Amino acid sequence: MLSLKCSDAGFDCDYIIQDEKEESIMRQVMDHASKDHGLKQEDFTTELLEKIKNLIVNDQIS
Repeated sequence: MLSLKCSDAGFDCDYIIQDEKEESIMRQVMDHASKDHGLKQEDFTTELLEKIKNLIVNDQIS
């Protein structure tokens, strides 16, 4: 299971997104950031999206 904590992206927010696929997490991140943090489509630059992708962690225990 992959996950991303909104707080890891610098927001004072307890929201956690979990999913099996990175693409799904990224869609959920953009939706959450737009609805709850007021980000607009143009705020999601290539640089920001790469930063967010790098914050996704794999929670699987080996």
